[in-house]
Amino acid sequence: MAADKAVLSQREIDALLNAELSAAEPEHHATTADGPRRDLAPGRKIKPYDFRHPEKLSKEQIRGLQIIQQGVAGALAASFSGRLRAPVEARLSALERGIYEEYVAQVGTASIVVTIDMSPLQGYAVAAFGVDVAFGIIDRLLGGRGKRNAKALNRELTDIELALVRHIGMDIARSLIDPWQRVTELTPDVTELALGAQVLHVVPPSEFVITAWYEVRFAEQTGGISLCFPLTILEQVLPRLSGQSIFDNRPTRGADRDTRVQESHLKPMSVGIKAFLGSARVPATDLANLQPGDVIVLDQEAGDALRIMIGNCERFAGAPGTKGKRMALQVTGEVDDDGWVRPFEGTAT
Repeated sequence: MAADKAVLSQREIDALLNAELSAAEPEHHATTADGPRRDLAPGRKIKPYDFRHPEKLSKEQIRGLQIIQQGVAGALAASFSGRLRAPVEARLSALERGIYEEYVAQVGTASIVVTIDMSPLQGYAVAAFGVDVAFGIIDRLLGGRGKRNAKALNRELTDIELALVRHIGMDIARSLIDPWQRVTELTPDVTELALGAQVLHVVPPSEFVITAWYEVRFAEQTGGISLCFPLTILEQVLPRLSGQSIFDNRPTRGADRDTRVQESHLKPMSVGIKAFLGSARVPATDLANLQPGDVIVLDQEAGDALRIMIGNCERFAGAPGTKGKRMALQVTGEVDDDGWVRPFEGTAT
């Protein structure tokens, strides 16, 4: 009989369980799905931390880098305007932080990818632009209006097109030189160029990067260019990115004095300048039979700019004319190292 009384009925068991749950309810608010948590002290707030995109640069350093990249946008516009002989607009549309594998995913396979050696800094930057942008520029360089050929987007680039695209990559690399002088002297060079992600292995996938995105407009078309800088490069100039020199890039007194000394020595010197109307190849038989009044057709068209030589170097382009009773030459552009004419925004006589 005593053994029977020791066994609880189902109703008694349920009553005990309900009583235990009721006693535990006041402490329920202190637990979460991930386990118990402690209440915060009054006035304190939780600050989320992004482990995938940690804050590697300060706000001042990001601001300094933004100033540099805005300068790169202006240099890109000037460089492409000279290359295409047409107005080009470029602006910095975004400056993003992330990891390299995310940048690779954003670039995709329908892009031209350029690896840039950031010498004397240790490391490589990566530039990318769409194949449609490349074909628009190529069309303009070959005498077209800069229109994109939809059929060409599905084929590989020819050797001639690759050579032209390499010039585009060099323009992007050279556009870094002047803006980056705020923090360091750069001699960037294009080391690799390929279609798609073939050269994107130069940076570890998990590397923290800063990516500058540019919007470029030319020939009534809009395209995008990106420049990706790994943290390993940025770490080498971080102290200067946050310094006053990034916001006020005035030359030092010593450098200014050296410039004045150099100018005082150079100004008295005279330099020979020559302008060439053009040239022609004439068979020896025709040359032997030249008569007064014969016409020799030159290799330049009537509207082409004349090439101006300073010493033995071709440096400027100009248009012929007269001033008073003398022949004159109006300087209209500058010839770069590749032989391309970069027109001036305004002309000088």
